[in-house]
Amino acid sequence: MRNTLIAIFWLTALLASAQNRNIDSLKKALTIDLSERERIKTLLDLCWEYRFINADTARIFGVQALSLSQKNHLPDLEVEALHNIGVTHEAQGNYTLALDFELRALEQRSVLGDESKTANTLNNIGIIYDEQGNFKKALEYYLDARKIYERLGDDSKIAMVIINMAIVLKSQGEYVNVISNYQQALTIYKGLNNKFGVAVCHANLGSVYYYLPNYDSALHYSLLATREFEEQNIRQFLPTSLCNAGMAYDKLGDKNLAKSFLLRAQKLNQAYDNKKELAFVLTYLGGIYRAEGQLDLAERTVTEALKLSQKINALKEVMDARLELAQIKAAQKNFQSAYQEYQQFVVVKDTLYQKEKSRQMAELQTQYETVKKENEILVLKEENEAKDSQLNQSLLAIFLLIVILGVILALGYLWKNRLKLKQQAELQATRATLRESQLRAVIASQEEERKRFAADLHDGFGQMITALRLSLSKEIVEKTTINHALGVLSEMNAEIRNIAFNLMPQVLMKGGLEDALKEFAARMNRAGSVSVSVQAFNLNNEMAADQRIALYRICQEWVNNVIKYSEGNQILVQLVQHPEELVLTIEDNGNGFNTNDLMESQGNGWKNINSRLHMVKGSIEIDSQKGRKGTTLVVVVPYSMALAA
Repeated sequence: MRNTLIAIFWLTALLASAQNRNIDSLKKALTIDLSERERIKTLLDLCWEYRFINADTARIFGVQALSLSQKNHLPDLEVEALHNIGVTHEAQGNYTLALDFELRALEQRSVLGDESKTANTLNNIGIIYDEQGNFKKALEYYLDARKIYERLGDDSKIAMVIINMAIVLKSQGEYVNVISNYQQALTIYKGLNNKFGVAVCHANLGSVYYYLPNYDSALHYSLLATREFEEQNIRQFLPTSLCNAGMAYDKLGDKNLAKSFLLRAQKLNQAYDNKKELAFVLTYLGGIYRAEGQLDLAERTVTEALKLSQKINALKEVMDARLELAQIKAAQKNFQSAYQEYQQFVVVKDTLYQKEKSRQMAELQTQYETVKKENEILVLKEENEAKDSQLNQSLLAIFLLIVILGVILALGYLWKNRLKLKQQAELQATRATLRESQLRAVIASQEEERKRFAADLHDGFGQMITALRLSLSKEIVEKTTINHALGVLSEMNAEIRNIAFNLMPQVLMKGGLEDALKEFAARMNRAGSVSVSVQAFNLNNEMAADQRIALYRICQEWVNNVIKYSEGNQILVQLVQHPEELVLTIEDNGNGFNTNDLMESQGNGWKNINSRLHMVKGSIEIDSQKGRKGTTLVVVVPYSMALAA
């Protein structure tokens, strides 16, 4: 999966047929007699239309427009040409050239004063820095762009920046927050009927789910984005979604489909001359060929990726290709060459580290120089203020007295207001603590009663029924009567044990949450109409009882609702313990629903889930849609709460 997801900097996408008709009409317009201004605008439109189809062709029209606009002294058209040319270079991984053109465009836009277009260029510069791995710079430009879009009230572009900033969060491993950002942007794009934005959100969701890892969801969203990009003829981003789908197939064990999608991505990247993406796809394909034993083909494929990466100085891709070549050489029993390739891998890795270290030192030096200059300015300012104060001493004394009086009055008012606010805050905190204590007391009382009732059923009735069965089996009566009585008693015994399990599973308290959920799943699977599976990763065996009970009841309630309402027959329950949080995920293949209806529901099941979440300070996310198969529930409990629960 690509480290850099699809970053948006174009706001709409035309369908292929409409796009081709527009290009044909623009080319035809160039053949007629136009004013210089109209001719430049036509060239700019052609550059923009070709940006998704062929970056080289788009750049030819952009360079012509730049030359004519400079010749005729038309700065508003010149800045558009600089911007469009920068877009074409970024699309092909020529980041140095792309940054040069975009920074020139930004300088001219600040003079011209068009806020919306200035924000577009700021966003594009952020994308370039992001793809270069300079996340701090990328965030600075994204934030500047977002401030302008929010001031203008442009929801579509706000969603665009939300996605681009989520990419930076993704690089830092904050996947849950990234999914939330993409869902927020997806809601905006659906409301605006922006099909291109929806497609990009789907593609990025596919990439994030890959890293969770959730390969089924990754494949679902990647295939969905692929179909949407194909329908809109978005050739630049189609290879990325194809590559993501291929890698998901690979992780799911379908090597043939994985190679099919990756080869399609390779072909499209070659056609679009996207060297960086092409190098990544070739390196991944080489790894698949190596795993299949096609070592010669693997070596040729990865060698080509290495040459492309070196050509554009993409050090991360060079490093990945060197490492894969070392593994291929080792598989060929050519250990000397493998060692040499690994040495080259280490050199590139160290170069990346030194490059990052040098960049950080340069930033520190710049900060030092800035502070030094600010201090010098401050000293000069203080000297001027001292001279002014001597000339206006009398006036200043009167002014200071007025100010002091005003400050005293203001401080008195603020102190009184602050005291009032503090009292209100303390009152609210006391009420919240009281509500939480009441809630804990109610739930604890319920759970204690369930424990007692379960123990009575299990130990009391179970022993009585067992004794009755033994006594009846020794009576001198007809054999059929004895068999019937024994069967009834066995059924009663099994039913009582089921009741005891539902009230309070003994394995939950003795064996832990994972064992309890697996026993619950086994009981559900016995009916044969549904398949429930449970997975747990790095689960804390020392989890407190309150948290175990809360999470178990949430799973029990949700699974029962899935079986009752969604008509699903496949349910996956997954528990993952992270350093900072515990994540519970429940996925099913049933009918989707409108989540707003659930949020407004007054049913006891939904209330019980929210009550237990409140007790453990957890949060909940639901991914479902009416008319679509499959629903995902994600519950996150902070690790600090897990320890205190």
